[in-house]
Amino acid sequence: MRIVANKRVISTFFCCMIFLLVLYCTLSQVNAVNKIAREEKIRRVEKYVIDTSNNVKKESNLVTLNIVTVGSWNVILQYSGLYNVFDNPLSVSKGALYFNGHKETYYSQRVLPGSSLAIPGRHVADDGTVRDGEGFICVAADYSYLPYGSVVMTSLGPAKVYDTGCAAGTVDVYVDW
Repeated sequence: MRIVANKRVISTFFCCMIFLLVLYCTLSQVNAVNKIAREEKIRRVEKYVIDTSNNVKKESNLVTLNIVTVGSWNVILQYSGLYNVFDNPLSVSKGALYFNGHKETYYSQRVLPGSSLAIPGRHVADDGTVRDGEGFICVAADYSYLPYGSVVMTSLGPAKVYDTGCAAGTVDVYVDW
C-alpha cells in the first residue's frame, strides 16, 4: 500500500511541475508579445503645415502633413488614401493573418456600428477602413496588450487603438466591408 501511495505522490508532483512549466512558457510568450507591442508604439510624429486656406481644409480635411514613425516604418498619414506597407494585407477574403508579431482580424461597422466609440473625425477611407481625423486606422485590441490610444503598424497601415474585446496579441481592424 505504501508503494502505491508514493507513486501517486510522485506522479502528482510531476504533473504539477509540468503544469508550472507550461504556465511559465505561456507567460513568457505574453511578455515577449507585450515587449514587441511596447517597442512598436509611436516613436515620432512630424508635422508640416501645408496650407491654412479654407479650401484645402474642406477638400482634404487636412491642414498638416503628418509623418508617423511606428517600429521601422515611416509613413505619411493620409486622411483617406491607401497605405502600401505590405504586399498582401488583410482583406475581405483573408479573414485573418499574422503581421509584425501580432494576429490581425477585422470587424465591420455594418455588423457592429460602434456608435459609442469616441473616434474624433471618424470616417470610412477609400480602402474601406474606418479612420480617425488624423488618418489612423481604428482598431481594437486587448488593453493589457495595447492600451487605449496606442499606435501600432498593421498590414493596412498605421492604426490607433479605440476599442477592446479581442484576445491578447490580436489586432482587430475596424472596416466597412
